[in-house]
Amino acid sequence: MHRRRRIIIGLFLALMVVVILFIKLSEDKTSKVNREEQSLLPQEELSQAALQEKLLETYVGIDVKRTEKKELVIQVVGDAEYFLSIKNDLESIAKQAIKDTVLEDYTIVFERWELTSLLDPNKKMDDDTNFLIEALIEGLQAFDVYEYLTLKNRTTIIIQTTIKDVNQEARRLITKMEDTVNKIIQTNTSHNDLYTIYIVDAQQKKIN
Repeated sequence: MHRRRRIIIGLFLALMVVVILFIKLSEDKTSKVNREEQSLLPQEELSQAALQEKLLETYVGIDVKRTEKKELVIQVVGDAEYFLSIKNDLESIAKQAIKDTVLEDYTIVFERWELTSLLDPNKKMDDDTNFLIEALIEGLQAFDVYEYLTLKNRTTIIIQTTIKDVNQEARRLITKMEDTVNKIIQTNTSHNDLYTIYIVDAQQKKIN
């Protein structure tokens, strides 16, 4: 009788362990899916945005592109003398910025644009974009929660913050940041493009 009871209890405990493991695996899978759904940008684009912002802290007229050949193309607007004078410093900053990121294995290459080439509408837009990003960075640095930003598809501004909990105080900050960005756009753009603004939390989830 006692032996039968022990067998039943053993089977019950084993069943409980199986159920707990199944629940845990399901939760892990759901959590992973949620994280993927919440992320607005792949890690490559986030790292690229962080690199471009780092370069713009020191130099103007800088743009960064990625290629299918796993190249990071740093584009510099200026004459040959200026380009050569900053190239080594740009490379040093870039290597440090991409260290331990998904871009670490990318090859860094450079392109120089002549100042006169800004007459080309496409390149002029790139230059205008750089100045807009600089103005946005300068304005957003007043917020402690601001981390970095990126401009996606030229008219989508994504602002990365360190916000983890969207409480009442965070809501006030989010609204203030969005108002600041709108004012900077109105001041620094001459064309009629409509910009979409995304403010994201520490997990890259849209919060505005």
